Amino acid sequence: MCRAQRSNSDGPGMLLPTSEVEMIRLPINGLSNGDHPIAITVAVEQVEGIFPEFVGTVQISGMLSKVGKKIVLELVASGTARLTCDYSLEVFDEHIEATFSLAYLQDTELYLRQPNQQQRIEDDPYALRLLREDDTFVDITTDVAEELSVRLPIKRVAPQFRHMTFAEYARTVLGDHVHVAASDAPRTDSPWSSLEQLNGENRT
Repeated sequence: MCRAQRSNSDGPGMLLPTSEVEMIRLPINGLSNGDHPIAITVAVEQVEGIFPEFVGTVQISGMLSKVGKKIVLELVASGTARLTCDYSLEVFDEHIEATFSLAYLQDTELYLRQPNQQQRIEDDPYALRLLREDDTFVDITTDVAEELSVRLPIKRVAPQFRHMTFAEYARTVLGDHVHVAASDAPRTDSPWSSLEQLNGENRT
């Protein structure tokens, strides 16, 4: 299994190299104090839990900072989501980006006193995470998948139609002879409510 590995340098400023990896694991064994840049590329198929809208690759960049037993990650994850427009039903690609941070403490004694680490992370993903002092990596696969997935837009409209309401878009397709809701009517995020309104008015 290919994993992201540290370069031969072990000093501050060490680059975790761009590579294709199976899981997003950052090596921490023997890591010196200081700041260490991160640059990783991974195929979306290898990011367990990421939503199926994502295609191609996911890029992760940022900084790993280590001071004593504490490790802090400041990360930017980005990828491409292939979405279907709510208005025209055409497929378009959208750049999705997430900025987040994670903090860890290497303390075996404290780790053993609090065994339910996974439940703690599920309850609060941004809480301080405990590691054993002999742990050799941190796995951020789930974090990247969740951070990107929750940033998918609820309303999915192709860029060329984003200046329109659905009623305005419908007029461009069906023509001005179709009676649509008044422009000062309350707007809704659901395109289907506008369509139902159009259909209802056409039956009158």
